[in-house]
Amino acid sequence: MHRKLVMPILLIAVLFIFNGCNESQKSGLSEDEAAELAAIAGVSAEDFTDISGEAITKERAEKFEAVSAMARTESGLYGFIMRPIGYNGPVTLALVIDGESGKSLGLKILHHEETEHYVRDMENDWFTGRFSNKSAAQYLQVVKVEAKNEYDIVSITGATVTTEGIVGGVNAAFGLFREYVWNQEADDGPPETGSIAIRAYGVIIGHITLDEIKELPSVRRTMSIHSSAGVTRHDFRGTLLSNALDLFSSDITKDYTGLLTVGADGYMSPITMDEVLMENNVYIMYEDNGEPLPKRNGQPGAMRVVALDDMFGERFTNYLIEFILED
Repeated sequence: MHRKLVMPILLIAVLFIFNGCNESQKSGLSEDEAAELAAIAGVSAEDFTDISGEAITKERAEKFEAVSAMARTESGLYGFIMRPIGYNGPVTLALVIDGESGKSLGLKILHHEETEHYVRDMENDWFTGRFSNKSAAQYLQVVKVEAKNEYDIVSITGATVTTEGIVGGVNAAFGLFREYVWNQEADDGPPETGSIAIRAYGVIIGHITLDEIKELPSVRRTMSIHSSAGVTRHDFRGTLLSNALDLFSSDITKDYTGLLTVGADGYMSPITMDEVLMENNVYIMYEDNGEPLPKRNGQPGAMRVVALDDMFGERFTNYLIEFILED
C-alpha cells in the first residue's frame, strides 16, 4: 500500500480538532487548477468540466479525503486535484487519468510547504515522472531503494513523509476513479488486524499486537475533542509509546531519530524519538470511557497514538496500523 489516500497531521491550538480539516477542501475546481490539468492533458482548460459535486459524494469524500476536486473532458479524460499532507503541510497535486486505458497521463505538484532541500527532488521530472503511465487498477506503494514492480514508487531520500503523502494523494484519486468511472468498489485502506507493523527502509521488520500492548503498564488520560459535531469528552486508557517500542527492541529509540505513525484511514503523523522519550508525552490508547476503541468498521480493537506535548497542542493518529522508522 501506501499510505493511502491522504495522509494529514491533525493539530490544534488548545484542544483537538477532529475530522473536520478536509471539509473545506471539497470546493470544486478553480480556473487555475483547470489550466494545470489541461497542461498535463494537452487540451484547453475549457475542455474540463467540474464534476466534483456529482462524483465526490459524502461517502467518497470520507473515503478518499485527499481528493478536493474532479473534472472530465468529453474525450474521456479525468482530472483530479488532491491535497494530501506532507511533512510541513498540504501538498497540492494535479493528476490526469485516461478514462479508456485507466492509466495516468501525468502528475504535477502545484503548491507545497516543504523545505528547499526536498523541493529540489520532489519537483524534478525524475520524481513526478514516476507517476505517469500507472494503472488506476493498482494502488501505488512506497519503497526505499529500488522499484521491483510497476506500482512501486521509490521514496525521496530523507523525505519519506512527503513521499508517502504524495503517493497517498495519488492513490485517493485512483480509488475515486475506480468507483466513479469503472463503477467498482475501491478499498479505502488496509484493514485493522489488531497489530502494528514496524517498517524500516521499506521492509516490514516486525509487529506489535494489541494484546501485547494491553499487558503493559497502563494509564488514563482525560481530554475534550472539538469537531463539527460538537465537543466530546474522553477518558482514554493506554500505555506509553516507548513501552510498546521496547516490546520489539529496546534499541529502536537509539537507532532511529523518529517514526511516522500511520492510520488505516490514511492519516500520518511524524514523531521524533525525543518526543517518544519525553516523560508522559506520547501514548498508544486502546480504550475510551471504559470501552475498546472502535475500528473503522465499528468493531472493537482500534488503537490511537496521542502526542500530548506539541507546540500547537495535542496531535494524534487514529486506527493505528503501522510505524515507519526514520533514521
